[in-house]
Amino acid sequence: MFYLGLCAAVLAGGLYLDRSSAKTAPPREISALHEDLARERASSDVLEVARWAIASHDHDGLPFLVIDKSHARLFAFDESGRLRAHGPVLLGAGFGDTPAAPATPAGRFVADTWLSGQSDAIVWVHAGVTVSLYAAPSPASPGRAQQRLASGRVEDKRISDGSLHVASDFYREHLAPLHGRASVAYVLPEARPVREVFALAGREPQLAAQSFNPIPLTRRLS
Repeated sequence: MFYLGLCAAVLAGGLYLDRSSAKTAPPREISALHEDLARERASSDVLEVARWAIASHDHDGLPFLVIDKSHARLFAFDESGRLRAHGPVLLGAGFGDTPAAPATPAGRFVADTWLSGQSDAIVWVHAGVTVSLYAAPSPASPGRAQQRLASGRVEDKRISDGSLHVASDFYREHLAPLHGRASVAYVLPEARPVREVFALAGREPQLAAQSFNPIPLTRRLS
């Protein structure tokens, strides 16, 4: 009995170690990430959060997005953490990271496949707060969406009620496969340091949304 128990303990320990090691990204993945983001001139905050998500396996092996509000850019990564696409994004007109329209809240959000299936948007949720992403133009998109997306000015992209909007071609080619599927979205803060919003050294991120009363961001622009 003792021998069997010892074997079980060793096997359990081995499984635990294997699982832990599986959640540590190999150096080549991190190196590839640095090269990809440097080539696309991503901000240091995008690199820091993407690197943390991959190294800690926080994205749980799912496709994920990093939305850089300060520069109105979106970066899409596949399940392995490789950068697959990037482009401009329309954001909330309000400045700040709290879940109150018309600001786009900061934090880590997980796709709600049911809500996404009920709309023409990809919907991510955390603690009752939703962030929706649409292909523009759409009935939910702000006016002159295509012109704003083509503008080189970040200010021109701060126009929505808090929802996200990308060019229809970009959505169709790179993001449509995420509709109705599990994925993760990391929305970077603009009013607070990244390290105050995400616990980058730990497994579970600390979300800005936890400090405020959740307000759903599902209303459409009139």
